[in-house]
Order: sequence, then C-alpha cells, then structure tokens
Amino acid sequence: MGFDLLNKKRFKVVFIATMIFAMTASMLLSPPVSAAGGGGPAAPVQDDVEDIEGESEFDPVLSETKPEVAPVPVNNLPNRIITTINGDSSSEMGFSWYTSDLFEDSKVWLSKSGEFDDTMEFDAEAKEVTSSYGERDENGNYIFAEVEKDAEGEPVEDENGDPVINGYYTDAQAHGDEWMSGDYGHIELTDVTEYSYKAKATDLEPDTTYHYKVGSESGEVSESGQFKTSGEKGEPFKFVHYTDTQNAFWNENVRNEAAYGADTLKQALETAEDADFTLHTGDVVEVAEVEDEWVDLYEQSRPYFMQTAMAVAPGNHDEYALEYGDDPLTEKFNEHANVPITNEAVSGGSYYSFDYNGVHFVTLNTNDNKKSEDNPDEKAIGEEQMEWIKEDVKQARENGAEWIVLNYHKPLYSKSYHSLQDEDVQKVREELTALIDDLDIDLALQGHDHVISRTHSLTHVPTDESFSNAEVEDVETHTGKNGVEYMEDPDGTVYVLPNTGGTKEYDDVYSKGLEHLHEVRPDLDWMTQEDLDHYNSLFGFGGQPQETDAFEESHSNNRDSSTQNFAVYEVAGGEMTVRMYQISGDLGAGEERTVELIDEFGISKDAVDEEAQENDDEAA
Repeated sequence: MGFDLLNKKRFKVVFIATMIFAMTASMLLSPPVSAAGGGGPAAPVQDDVEDIEGESEFDPVLSETKPEVAPVPVNNLPNRIITTINGDSSSEMGFSWYTSDLFEDSKVWLSKSGEFDDTMEFDAEAKEVTSSYGERDENGNYIFAEVEKDAEGEPVEDENGDPVINGYYTDAQAHGDEWMSGDYGHIELTDVTEYSYKAKATDLEPDTTYHYKVGSESGEVSESGQFKTSGEKGEPFKFVHYTDTQNAFWNENVRNEAAYGADTLKQALETAEDADFTLHTGDVVEVAEVEDEWVDLYEQSRPYFMQTAMAVAPGNHDEYALEYGDDPLTEKFNEHANVPITNEAVSGGSYYSFDYNGVHFVTLNTNDNKKSEDNPDEKAIGEEQMEWIKEDVKQARENGAEWIVLNYHKPLYSKSYHSLQDEDVQKVREELTALIDDLDIDLALQGHDHVISRTHSLTHVPTDESFSNAEVEDVETHTGKNGVEYMEDPDGTVYVLPNTGGTKEYDDVYSKGLEHLHEVRPDLDWMTQEDLDHYNSLFGFGGQPQETDAFEESHSNNRDSSTQNFAVYEVAGGEMTVRMYQISGDLGAGEERTVELIDEFGISKDAVDEEAQENDDEAA
C-alpha cells in the first residue's frame, strides 16, 4: 500500500458502545476547523445534508474497495514541542519534541536577549519510539471499515478469524450525535518509528525570561519560544490552570476538538497577561495510542505552548489504548512531556514536585492503580507514592514553604459522578483526604469530571462519620480592596476543578435531584436525600455551563461544547487569589469567543502574619 519500511500496519477493531445524545442543528452544521496532522477536512457529501439537518443516524455510503492509504508524512521540523518545569524552577527547565528521522546533534539553544547572540546550548537525548497513526486517504480523511455483525451485535468472523468487512468509508461523510460521541466504526493503525527528544537546561538565572529554539544543525530548527524561571520566595507570580483538552481523533475532520484546547490556553494567557507558567491537570488527549491526537493538540497549541512553561499531571486517557481492554500504554505520557520521574515510577505518567517563588506544587499520578506488591488493592495512589507525598510535603515545610498546592487528575470532590464512583479513588479516599488534612494542603487542583467545581474549605472526617470524608470548615472571611472575599488562614483545603479545556462535557448530576441521580448513575443509588444535601453543601460554586438538553436522560460524553473554562491563580505575599473564567463561542461557526469572570475567592495568611509580628514586637 505504499508504506515505507518503517511502517508496520496492524488491524485494530474497535467497539465503542453507542451513546446517543441530542445536539443542536446549528452545531451539526458548523463548518469544521482545519487540523494539523493531516489533510484539510472535507465537508459532508451533498447527499448527507438533509440527513444532517434532521439529525438522522449516521449511515455511510460504503465502497467495496478500501481507499488507497496515504503514507504517514515525514516531518523533520521539530514538532510536538513542549517546555516543562523539571527540577529547580529557578535554574532548570525541561524540553521535549519529535522528528521522523534521527538527528544525533539535536540541542536546545537559549538566549536572554532573544537575538541568540548570547546563546547557551544543551544537548538533547534521542529515544527511538513507535508511534501509531490512523490510516488516512490522500485528502487526510480517516479510513474506516464497517464490520458485519450478528443478531447480538457481535462481529462476524471469516474462516481465518478475521472480521467480515461490509465495506469502507471515510470521515468525509461523518456527522451526527452518535459519531461525535464515539460510535465511529473500525480503523487500522500504522506503526511508524519516530524519535522523541529530551533536553534539560541548567544553571539558569532566577526570575529571568529566556528565549529558546530546539532542533539540530544537521537538520531543522524550530521557531523561538520563551519561558520564565522562578524568583525568590515571596515574590508575586501568576499561573494558569486548565484541564482535559482530551481531543478525539475521530472528530478531527468533523469538529476539531484540539482547536478548542488551543484556544482555551490562548484565552487564558491573554486574560492572565503575564502568567509565569501553566498547569494542566490531565487528559491531554483522548486515546494515548493514536499519535494523531498528540500531533493535533500540540500543533494547534504550538504558539501557546511556546509562550509558557508547563506543569502537567497525567490523566487516565493519557495511557489509553485504542482497543478497549488492551493493556495501557504506560510510557506515552512521559514520551510527550519531559517531567521528573520520582522513584523511577512510570505508570501512565509520573509524580513529582517543584517550588515556584516559595510555593510548593505537588503533582500526583492517579494512574497508579495497577495491581502490584506496592498496590495490591489497585488504589488510584499506591503506598510508595503515598509515602513520598508525606515526606515531600514535610521537607517542603522544613524548607519554609508557606503554601502547598496539590494537583492531580481524578477528583476527590466534584459536581459530577467520578468523585464518588471511581473505585480506585474510593479505595484511597479516606487515607488521602486524611493526609491532605494532616499536611495542611491549601489547594487541590483537579480534572477528570468535566464540570465546574469549587468547594468551601473542607476538613477531614472519618468514613464511619461521613461517606464524603469532609465537613465544611467555619472560617472567618474578609473582603479585600479588590472586592474578593478571602478566607482567613483556613485549616482545611479548597478543591478546584475548572470544567474542561476541550469539548467533552459531563453533567452536574448532584443538582438534578435524587431521582435523576439514581436514574443516570445507578451505582450511586445508595445515596439518600440527606447524603445528597450534605454533598451539595460542600461546594461554594459549580455546575455545568454548557447549554444543552443532552443531560435530560444521561450524564456525560457529549462532545459538542463550545463553553470552556480556566482559572488564574495570583500569589502575592500572604494572599492567594483565584479567579475562574468562562469562554463561550463556536469556533466552527466563526463566532467570536468571549471571556467572562464567573467566580473568585481568596485565601489570606496575612492576618496570621500580622498577629505573629505584633507578638514579636511585644516580646521585643
């Protein structure tokens, strides 16, 4: 089929349960957004237009012969570039990127002036990796096969055990709610050898903006990006938090989801104006095995990834295989992000920590749920990682950290169902919430549930007293000169989840009443009205901002949202101010994207500092 010798074709038969959700006709008719990583998207064929307007079931016109498969393009311009905090943020920075061919002289070049007349250079280490790309035709459209099924809906196999193919089609015909939600048929992947590069800059100056390029003298060199090192303890700074960009390859040429993830970061950086770094709390992509998704998201986000250093937590989708039930691809996250690997533990990601201007950030890996001697119960966090959290935060406190910020993917508290249903999280809930309380964590930044959630300050309660392991702390507050209400030195922790940077939305299931909750999430049928009232009382703000009727009889996996969110955190002395923003506007329809402030709160330790100073003065 014209593949080069590096390409190895393999058949992946994928069965995704059909999920039916209603979508508005305007969104179905939205023109697709051009995507990186393939040819330009094609509009639906004319014969399908009436069906689209009627939101009919997707029923493609099949061809007997498979379209000719285009080879995966060679790309030796450094791509999938990301700059990540790795080590001492005042003097070190990590970089990673990809090329099709090996360039042994690959480097990162740094410059303070931006003119690269004062260049520092650092060697990169190349690793040969296997990347799996979805088969496409010459126009960049994905090629799918319709597999014959029996009366029970199971695939029919021929005498060789291979599925019987009724015919072929491409996503040039794709439309409809079922397609958008994941009922996309069966696709083959092509394995390609590529090279992943990692480099680390060291001996940098604190509180300094650096410009950088990556590449090689024997090959090609990227455009210039920039990042900023951290400064002294107590110096003010800002960071951006977004999550769950989670673009699905099957929608790349239908309604490009990576474009929304990129625009969310763009709007966040513009809103924050001078953010020092960006924090992503996981599910960078939908299917880690399909390299097209990494390419699409990284290249759509390229102008914004290259404006800021990133701190990224791994999500469960960042290790997912294409075929349900296949072993997870536990190395993929770390191939694509040059983050620290603590205890040599790579399991769908890694856990690590760093300091920024005296604030200690602890990134957890909630994919640590594989059965092992360390984790026989398959908890979201194993014993070695749990022990590391204790020692890491203890050391940070001894080093003088005034603020501790935890960031991880799977939520302990959110306005959707995962927080009370994920088995691996429930197994660790009591232990982890008790530890968070003991360690006096200020903020816990989360992802996974595609809703807005912000709790009150919560303190730990044992399971035999409360299923939620939490109660709302009675905290004194004051209103700052900026109009923000600040909690005064709370003992508890605030848990924040800024919805999604992508297009997939869940529902705020706990605000729809007990009957609705039991109907859409039968696994939560143990909850009583008293339980529901208590759980809702833990939140200071939250909900599902997407206007849709898709959640009347369901809860999740609609992928049509044009509403995204992000948060901006500002630390200045003894105050931390958190502002949540909402972006609206359909990119595919060419609508203007607008940004609105929807929630804000603060935490203040100044009152305690002032009291301590008064006591010191009196003692003197």
